[in-house]
Amino acid sequence: MLDAVKDKVVGQAMRLMSDPRISRVMGDQRVMSAAMKAVGVGGSIKAELDRATRFAAGLLGVATQEEVSELRSTIQALEDNLAIMESKAEAKAESRSAPNGGATTHGAAR
Repeated sequence: MLDAVKDKVVGQAMRLMSDPRISRVMGDQRVMSAAMKAVGVGGSIKAELDRATRFAAGLLGVATQEEVSELRSTIQALEDNLAIMESKAEAKAESRSAPNGGATTHGAAR
C-alpha cells in the first residue's frame, strides 16, 4: 500500500519538476530542507508501523511476512539438502547391489 502511494507521489513530482516555476521554488534551500524533513518523517512513520505490526503479530501469535519469508527460505534449503542426501544414498545403494561392488569387467578375459 505504501509503495503504491510512493509511486504515485514520485510520478506527480516528476511531472511537477518539468514546470520552470516549480524548479525555481525547489532551488530554494528552505524548501529543500522542509522536503528532506518530510521524507525523514515518512521513513520514521513506516519504521514505527513495522515495529507495531511485529509487536501485534507476536501478541496474536501470527507470523509476520518477514518470518514467513525466512521459513520459506529455510524449507527450500532443507529440501535441497534432502534431495542431495537422497541422491547420494541412492548412488551408494546402486553401487552395493552391482556385482563386484560396482566394478566393471569391461576388457577382462573371460
